[in-house]
This record gives sequence, structure tokens and C-alpha cells, in this order.
Amino acid sequence: MQRLDSADKRPANVQISAAIRAAILTGELEPGAQLPSTHDLAEHFGVARQTVQNAIRSLREEGWVDSRVGSGVYVREQAKLPTPDDTEHPLAGAATFLHEMGHLKQIPRAGWLLLRIANPETVAEHSARVGLVGIVLAALEGADVGRVAALGLLHDAHETRIGDVPSVGRAYVRTAAPQAVTAHQTSAMPDDVAKVVQDLVAEYEAAETLEARVAKDADKIETLLQATEYKAQGHPAGPWQDTSIAALRTDSAKQLAQAILNGDPNGWWSAFAASYHELRAATRGDAP
Repeated sequence: MQRLDSADKRPANVQISAAIRAAILTGELEPGAQLPSTHDLAEHFGVARQTVQNAIRSLREEGWVDSRVGSGVYVREQAKLPTPDDTEHPLAGAATFLHEMGHLKQIPRAGWLLLRIANPETVAEHSARVGLVGIVLAALEGADVGRVAALGLLHDAHETRIGDVPSVGRAYVRTAAPQAVTAHQTSAMPDDVAKVVQDLVAEYEAAETLEARVAKDADKIETLLQATEYKAQGHPAGPWQDTSIAALRTDSAKQLAQAILNGDPNGWWSAFAASYHELRAATRGDAP
């Protein structure tokens, strides 16, 4: 761990907590590892034991370490094939489908345009995080993690052909059912691949399985996340937060929504910023 830097204007306990945090982030202190004793840390940093105890208290409150009575302080486990030119390739349809899915990166989520957001997230960006949220919710709800992630990634695949219709337009515009669009999108794919994609879309739209319900909640949680982030930028995204929360069905999603509302959408990097000097020194081998 990096020693105190006399040129650093931060209090000693803040520098110590930053040094220990940096050691955890760089792997010097692995999950489950026991920290040196308060006495040893005080000697290492050249401070009083009370100063070390204050630093440890901050790390414990931030969730980096746990104190075990009679044992010590420990790092938390969770702190951290070619074919001839005149022959169509057998996977040509699959390649075409994947190119089409790339078009989702060009389609903006139309609802955010109502807030006059000049460059709103795309459907592809939304779908990517829906898949990630789905992994979290599936683990919490005991659902099939891989299937929920797949449902989330494909839930807006049909929008390459019908676009993203905002809420104000749905009363006036009727579009083909997603299952019908998917049948056209996958028509040139190998039958076994096409069936997988079609079955996933049908399952999501039917919303009868636990995995589909979790995936639909993941869709709403992602919208809540984005609305919260846009609200922090000064956009009036409150109604999007409200409607997203109202549509949630699983207990895990409702609890996650509360965590999102109570958190700071811009705070995920604060620990790294606080430990910048120590992290830089640790990763580059420089003196602080």
C-alpha cells in the first residue's frame, strides 16, 4: 500500500482509506483478505491508531471491508468457413440478420425526443442494458439468467422494420406484431437458428413464463435508469420514472427501482476519483 504523501492536502485518514481502497481495486488486497492489524497499519502510515480506525470506519461504511469481532478486518467478497464465389454461404441469412440488428444502433428511442434531448440513446443501447439488467434480476428471482438476457437483447429486434413508436403515437399507429416481423427477419436463416430467435420473441410477447416477466421488468428498469440519468442532466424525465415503476411486476425489480431512486446516477466512479493518486502509483509503479 502507498504511504502518505506529504504534498497531499487531504487529511491523513482520507489518504489511508484511499490507499487501502486502491490496494483492493488493483488486487493487492484480494476479496476475503485480512487487512494488517490497526497497530501495523499505524506503523506503516506513521500515524496514530485512531487515525487508522477512522479510515477503516469510512471503508466499512462504503462497503469495502467488514470487521469481525475478535478476528480483524477483511476485504468484502463483492467489493469489487469460406465457400465458392458462386455459392451462397449457408449462414448468409444469419449474417444478414446480424447486419440488420446493427441498424438498431441508428434508431433513437423516440420517447426521449419529447424531452428535446438532441442525441438520445439508441434502441441498441437500450437493449444492451436491458440484457444486463435481466442478468441481475434473473439472479435475484431465481430465473434462467441466460434466457432472460437473450429475451432482453431481442425484445426490440422488430424495430429495425417498424421503428420506435413513442407513446403519443401508439393511439394512432398500428404495426405488425413483433412475432410476424421476426418471422420475416429470420426467414433466410438456418431453421434451427430461426426457431430459437422466433421462440424467444414469442415468449417475451406472451409474458407467461417467469423469464419473460423478468425480462419485461428489465426493460422497465432500464428505462428508469435512463430517465434517472437524463433527469440528473436537467431534463424533466419524472413521468418516465413514474410509469416505469408502475409497470414493474417482480419484487426484485421493485426493490431495485428503490435503490436506483435513492442512489446517485453519477456516483459510480467516485471511489476511483478519490483514489486517483494511489491507483495511478499502484498501476504504474510510481511513487505517489
